[in-house]
Amino acid sequence: CMMRQVDKVEKFKCTQSTKDCLHAKYNSATCATVVGDDQWGHLQVDATSLYLLFLAQMTASGLRIIFTLDEVAFIQNLVFYIEAAYKVADYGIWERGDKTNQGIPELNASSVGMAKAALEAIDELDLFGAHGGHKSVIHVLPDEVEHCQSILYSMLPRASTSKEIDAGLLSIISYPAFAVEDLNLVNVT
Repeated sequence: CMMRQVDKVEKFKCTQSTKDCLHAKYNSATCATVVGDDQWGHLQVDATSLYLLFLAQMTASGLRIIFTLDEVAFIQNLVFYIEAAYKVADYGIWERGDKTNQGIPELNASSVGMAKAALEAIDELDLFGAHGGHKSVIHVLPDEVEHCQSILYSMLPRASTSKEIDAGLLSIISYPAFAVEDLNLVNVT
């Protein structure tokens, strides 16, 4: 479904606009989008990051999921898509935006943390596993991981500017992301 929106990934990398992001909802039978660009809070960096995190974990465990260089290129583009999570206001894990539920995007700690975890997990991973080579290795800019960590740590224990706390933070201080290494910060959050 996401590969059908490669043009959106390319455009979002330049604009970082909520109108140019990957859709969050798809028809499971056809892989077509089910709502328009402006009819839903599609920009969910945490969802794309969770996909990349699980893809990295399953690939590292030996599962063969990616088979073509076109797929590798798309995954590399998804890495570029999420690597600026530390400065991209999105709709967050609940798809509602800020605390008022008015659909106003804001920087969310859960999105930044999930992106950090995904970037760390997929960095230098060969998506073809033992059958790969230099063309199937994913690269992450180390500075982007550091920026995500720095902003994440400065945001916690708050979930965002408008939200003091949010259950979505559990996904980054524990399973599946384990994005916070500072035990004191985990306990405070």
